[in-house]
Amino acid sequence: MIRLALRQAVEISSYARGASNFSELTDVPLSESALRRLTIEYGSALVQTEAAEAAAMVRVPKEEEAVLWRQIPEPDSAVMAVSADGVMVHLREEGWKEVKVMSVSAVRTEDEPGEGTQSPRLEQHSYRAGLWEAKTFTNHYWAESCRRGLEKAHQIVCISDGAAWIWAIVFICFARRIEILDWWHVVQYLWQIVGQTWDRSSYEAVAWMDAQKAALAHSQHRLIFQRIRQLYPRGTPLPEPVQQAIAYLWHNRRRIDYAAYRQAGLPIGSGTVESAAKTLVQQRMKQAGMRWSRTGAQAMLALRALLFSDRWHELPI
Repeated sequence: MIRLALRQAVEISSYARGASNFSELTDVPLSESALRRLTIEYGSALVQTEAAEAAAMVRVPKEEEAVLWRQIPEPDSAVMAVSADGVMVHLREEGWKEVKVMSVSAVRTEDEPGEGTQSPRLEQHSYRAGLWEAKTFTNHYWAESCRRGLEKAHQIVCISDGAAWIWAIVFICFARRIEILDWWHVVQYLWQIVGQTWDRSSYEAVAWMDAQKAALAHSQHRLIFQRIRQLYPRGTPLPEPVQQAIAYLWHNRRRIDYAAYRQAGLPIGSGTVESAAKTLVQQRMKQAGMRWSRTGAQAMLALRALLFSDRWHELPI
């Protein structure tokens, strides 16, 4: 009964509606406040369990302690993908704070008929999410990666946007990895350049963007920079959005070899974690007028991450 009640609180967009739904399903009266207390109690216990797990994964044993080697699980596929992102939620007395979210997925491939390439498909997703600083998030990022067996994976593909804190975590966690910049973030920055030159809906804007996306897909990075230079010859002042786009492309130039990634059947988009930011976090925690306590928000995030990872049966009741 408690597990069912918690699921109503986690899946339905308000405690009041969740309590009402539970009462209709079971004929057992349950108030909004009681459901909130249950969620915070069991969610906070899950938060503590995951925090202990994450801390244990990076703890260095003392000299007098016996070292116990842990069992490393097998990965779900030879190629595993991991992504991270951030999304804002509103906390009482603190304002807007960033929730850090990470996802781990198995990568399957299918041959594209007549094209000689492989199409990737991401499956068996799992998540961690919390109101953590980058250092704490790194421990959870590593713990979830180990739980999914990434240490034994043949290839680890890290796909994210250009945020420096994400790539710092990737560098810390994985000695061998393939770093891929999310395709759609690159396209968005190219649209910034277009918006400074043409109306985005004009024929010229669409034609220019189509040409750049074709060059990007074939890893013709120099050609893209040359075409940007043609729009802004030497001596022409660069608008701030254009400067940002050029810097973004230049600093991430080693992560945008999309022709090679597609040939190898690797994913080039971080849609899994971005979808999680919307469905796992925003759908439940960014309704109109919502403000959360830090404890309540963290409890809800832990429970929803467990649910979306298809591990609800592991909730300790």
